[in-house]
Amino acid sequence: KTYTATIIKEFSQQLETSLHQQYMIPLSYLNIYRTRKEFKLMKSIQHRLKKGNYILRETDKSGIFHIGNSVDYEKKAEAYRQKTGAYIGLDSNPLWSVFDKVIFLLNDLRSKNIFCHGN
Repeated sequence: KTYTATIIKEFSQQLETSLHQQYMIPLSYLNIYRTRKEFKLMKSIQHRLKKGNYILRETDKSGIFHIGNSVDYEKKAEAYRQKTGAYIGLDSNPLWSVFDKVIFLLNDLRSKNIFCHGN
């Protein structure tokens, strides 16, 4: 029992030390500079993709990316949906129908005094 408590205490101390080193120690100037540079690069890429009407997608689980025209991407996606029949387009949002039914049933239960105040 005390052996387990000792292990837990040591683990807690190591975890606290690790978290402190990871998140509480100020970043070096080099890390701050690199972070800002990467952020600017990311924003620049986002802007260029949006401006050129391009889309960036991961092609598979290996992390390979593909840049393509967003109109072409939508056409290919629609063709895939038509070919597989795996997706159904909804004319309206079914959530509101479910919400209305729930409200109706709750009001019905309340009118029958099923709910008591304070419970």
